[in-house]
Amino acid sequence: MTRVSAALAFLLFLAPLSAQNWRLIWSDEFSGPAGSIPSAADWNFVHGWGAKGNHEIQWYCEPTDDNGPCETKDPNLYLDGDGHLVLMAIHNGQRWSSARLNTMHKHSLLYGRVEARLRMEPGAGFWPAFWLLGEDHDTVNWPNCGEQDIMEWVQKYGPGITSSTIHGPGYSGAHGIGSQFAFPNGGRIDDGAFHTYGMTWSPNRMEFYRDDPSKPYFVVTPANLPPGQKWVYDHPFYVILNFAVGEAGFPGSTDETTPHTGKMWVDYVRFYQQ
Repeated sequence: MTRVSAALAFLLFLAPLSAQNWRLIWSDEFSGPAGSIPSAADWNFVHGWGAKGNHEIQWYCEPTDDNGPCETKDPNLYLDGDGHLVLMAIHNGQRWSSARLNTMHKHSLLYGRVEARLRMEPGAGFWPAFWLLGEDHDTVNWPNCGEQDIMEWVQKYGPGITSSTIHGPGYSGAHGIGSQFAFPNGGRIDDGAFHTYGMTWSPNRMEFYRDDPSKPYFVVTPANLPPGQKWVYDHPFYVILNFAVGEAGFPGSTDETTPHTGKMWVDYVRFYQQ
């Protein structure tokens, strides 16, 4: 190998993951007819109360659920017929209902790139999120399984800011390691456009981005962990989409300004590898 070609190979080795070529290995484009739901071959639909430890007050409804605050005539999760999945939080005068779905044991990723195109509506107490959880969650429990929050929005951020955070043993909950992103040029979660929220993931490195994977705004490596804490991002993770509603704490509380409904539109979810 010549000195020139050796130098080129070395530079390519050092190139950031966000600048490399990617192959799509799985996606859901949500292209079904209006009123239909995503395939159960791809997604699990959650039923029941949200996590009380997170100060959540919503009941998650499956698409065909007619119990409690759930109503099939006013569903919390559906395809709009225009290529989007809609997750909707609904207040029926007494309680909040909403939707959560995940790809656990159906589609997971170990390294690569994962992203979703989303559009959201703000509101006091609203907490839409797009995140990943370790596939070993059932055996080692949280936070030992690891958590990668690609996108979260809460009222205290204001409509122009979202965040990304990782959680693991010794750095979870309020001690998670994260960063906030402010959209440039007046961009907002409700500016009428879909924004891309993603993460490029390699051994010992995660790069979180908005709209452009070649320009990560937040990079995390083992060097960012508290001293002596474990890096738990070396096994498969699965995707979660949910729209929580808060009563206190990080998500804040609903109040008289909160709309009676809130929506998160999902244009697609995609997994890539090199």
